Amino acid sequence: MSATNPHFMRIERAPYELGCLLRRLPRYLSDPALTDEQRDLASAAGDHANNYSTSLLAGLESLGRIIWSAALNDEEQVDRRDFADVGQMVATLATQLQYLDYLRGEVELHVHRDAKQGAAV
Repeated sequence: MSATNPHFMRIERAPYELGCLLRRLPRYLSDPALTDEQRDLASAAGDHANNYSTSLLAGLESLGRIIWSAALNDEEQVDRRDFADVGQMVATLATQLQYLDYLRGEVELHVHRDAKQGAAV
């Protein structure tokens, strides 16, 4: 999909990309007059949302298996894929926190700007 959609990039950073794409979409996606670019933005956002939820679900499931294996006995081996899924989940959550921090900074900037404008009036 990324080869045909210029807005679907950096799949390893799905939560951050998803947030950025959602902010660029028109307020009402049900508008029948969406442009081709808006449709691409919406499609890329959907793809990132799917990747994000898949990563989190796989990581949580693997974390459960790792904990279950560790609790049951000392002889059971943990599948390497489980460790990879947990690592991906942790990285995905960290990326989401980066985006939330970006949004917090942007909100603070607007609040500060609006407070200055209010004081000048």
